[in-house]
Amino acid sequence: MLKIKLITFAALAVLMLVASCVSSASAADSTTFNLALSTQQIQYNIPAGTTFNGTVSTSGMVRVWATAPNAGEIVNLGIIDKTTSFGFTAEQNGTYTFNFENDLPNTITVTFSYMSNPQLPNTGSGIPLTYIAALGAVAVVGSLLIFFGIRRKTKKATAAYNKRMTSGNQAVS
Repeated sequence: MLKIKLITFAALAVLMLVASCVSSASAADSTTFNLALSTQQIQYNIPAGTTFNGTVSTSGMVRVWATAPNAGEIVNLGIIDKTTSFGFTAEQNGTYTFNFENDLPNTITVTFSYMSNPQLPNTGSGIPLTYIAALGAVAVVGSLLIFFGIRRKTKKATAAYNKRMTSGNQAVS
C-alpha cells in the first residue's frame, strides 16, 4: 500500500511540474464602444516578439491606426466601414496605442478584437489553459490509480477467500 501511495505522489508531482512548464499559446480579447465625432484610444503593454493579430468591425466609417511605444505608426488601416484585419510582431517592449477616429456626428459602433501569442501581461481572464490541462491530467491519473488500487485489493481479497475455501474443503475430506 505504501508503494502505491509513493507512486501516486510521484506521478502527481511530475504532472504538476510538466503542467507548470507548458505555457498557454495565445490569448484573445474583444472590446466594443461607440464613437460620435470623437477619437478613442486603446492601449496594450506588449512585450517584444509578441505576435498581435487584430480585427476591427464598424457600423460606419472610422479611421484606424496603431502606434508603437516610440510613437512611430506601425499600422494604418485608413478609413474602414465594415470589417478589417491586421497583424504585426512587436519589435520592442512597451505601450502600443490603437486609435479609432470618427469625424462625423453620427454614432458608430466599433468592435476591436485581438489574438496575441503569447498572452499579454495582465489581460488574462479566467483560469489559464495550462491549469485546466494539469487538473484534467491529475484527475485522469488519480482515477486510474484509484481504479487499479481497488482492483488489486479486490483480487487479493478474492484470492484469500478462495484459499480459505480450498483449505476448508480439504480439512473436511
